[in-house]
Amino acid sequence: MATQINLDNSTRVDITCRKGDTFKLELTFTDDTNTAIDLSSYTWKMDVKETDTSSSDVISDTDFDYTGTSQGVLTITASSTVMSGIDGGIYVYDLQSTNMGTVSTWVYGVFKVNEDVSE
Repeated sequence: MATQINLDNSTRVDITCRKGDTFKLELTFTDDTNTAIDLSSYTWKMDVKETDTSSSDVISDTDFDYTGTSQGVLTITASSTVMSGIDGGIYVYDLQSTNMGTVSTWVYGVFKVNEDVSE
């Protein structure tokens, strides 16, 4: 009998981007047999916060656009306008989905924003 069970299947993926640039992230998800997961019916949410216990968002889930395909590709974008309002710094994020009533966290990690010289 198992003495420990870990239900956290999320993967740490640290992100570095630049203030004022269009944010575009493409992730490909497959199952244990390396078959693409059909993401077309999933609802997504990604929040960026100062710390994992912060109540307010640095970037809200509604500032991102999400497109999931049947080939397992998820594209997350935020406009340069959204990104220009973010101060350079180190934040945290996680990416959650909802599908048929089940909520799952897929990835989490550091969200680093480098300052922009050109405006």
